[in-house]
Amino acid sequence: MAESVSPVARKTVQAPSHIKGASPALTTSSLEDLYRVEMPQLTRFLVRVGATPYEAADAAHEAFTVAIEKWDSIRNPRAWLRKVAHRCYLRQTGQRDAPYDPLPDRPGGTCPIAHVTLKEGNQRVLNALAQLPPLQRHVMAWAQDGFTDREIAQALDMQEAAVRKNRSRARLRLQQTLVEEAGGRDE
Repeated sequence: MAESVSPVARKTVQAPSHIKGASPALTTSSLEDLYRVEMPQLTRFLVRVGATPYEAADAAHEAFTVAIEKWDSIRNPRAWLRKVAHRCYLRQTGQRDAPYDPLPDRPGGTCPIAHVTLKEGNQRVLNALAQLPPLQRHVMAWAQDGFTDREIAQALDMQEAAVRKNRSRARLRLQQTLVEEAGGRDE
């Protein structure tokens, strides 16, 4: 009897440095482990880029579906997932209908995503990110996920100096937007 070989090999994935308690290297024995760790982060990444929670979840799931087929050839799963998920999001934008009742068996027929509430500060930052030009927003989303300028440059096929410049401009614009907003609320 032939032994079944899983298409999912053991990989070492670098955990982002900004996550409390995360070890520098997260060893995953399967794609399922990576999914459990990265799916929430990937969804947040896509929301920062501009996706709605539904679009983000859909694109993130699609990226993991593609990852199943290409798992053996993926060298940096965290970056690869973000690139593929972003492409999925861009490709699907405008083609989706908002789900009316994705979980009909839930009491009251409501979707749990509708009940996700962000802290006021997080919502203000997301609103400010939405006002950035697309490239600056994209660079900031990568930076917020703990990627270095070099990693972002490689992932986005840019020069490292261009990443630094876009991140710097985005930070300045975010700071101005948030200060203006805070000043408007005090009046």
